[in-house]
Amino acid sequence: MPYRRLPNTDAARVRALQTAIDKGSSLPITESAISYDLLLRAKFYLPSLRNGILQCRSSYSQSVEKGANFSLLQKRTKMYISHFIQVLNMAILRGEMKPNSRDFYGLKGKKLPNLETTEEILEWGKKLIEGEAKRAAAGGIYMTNPRISMVKIEYEKFAAAARTNEFRLTNNQRTAEYIDDLRKRGDAIIVEIWNEVENHFQDLDPEKKREACAEYGISYVWRKSEQKDSDNQENNENQENTNE
Repeated sequence: MPYRRLPNTDAARVRALQTAIDKGSSLPITESAISYDLLLRAKFYLPSLRNGILQCRSSYSQSVEKGANFSLLQKRTKMYISHFIQVLNMAILRGEMKPNSRDFYGLKGKKLPNLETTEEILEWGKKLIEGEAKRAAAGGIYMTNPRISMVKIEYEKFAAAARTNEFRLTNNQRTAEYIDDLRKRGDAIIVEIWNEVENHFQDLDPEKKREACAEYGISYVWRKSEQKDSDNQENNENQENTNE
């Protein structure tokens, strides 16, 4: 026997609900396979699902765009920070600066620090900016190419973007939770509708019952083994008709 398959996409949920509403609304309430209260709940719920889907798509589209811009700023700031440290190390290697100059920036040796996360980039950007100011106050000459002012510009742009990005991720989470709740409510209503419809037509023979239920949007799927048997039976019937 085929089994009914619940919608697994938002489009399928909307289609299942709309089909049930259209069919139920086209008949007198005494003839409809869906009770009046349930039909009313489905009608009130469907616009919420549609609006939620649109909101989710809009939020996702904006998030992708903002996420791409944030990634570019992150990459650029990381490049300025690593370049500044490399120039510092080369100056020390040439003897233009003493090795203990690294202490101003909190650097341990010539190895570049990890700059893979937002937090690490913000941490080291701040250390370099403050460290360069301390070294200059102690009598040192500001480094060039890149100047610390250039690093600071990129750092501040990235720091602002990081705050916005944190808000964006929080908003994405809220949107995901909202649409997930809508889907669960929708699935519950669909199950309730399908149960009522199948109970309404329970006295019909299986084939007619499935046909009647399908008019209300219930989707039936044959299992692979049953599909094969069904195809063989249909082929045999076609062969018999041909022989006749």
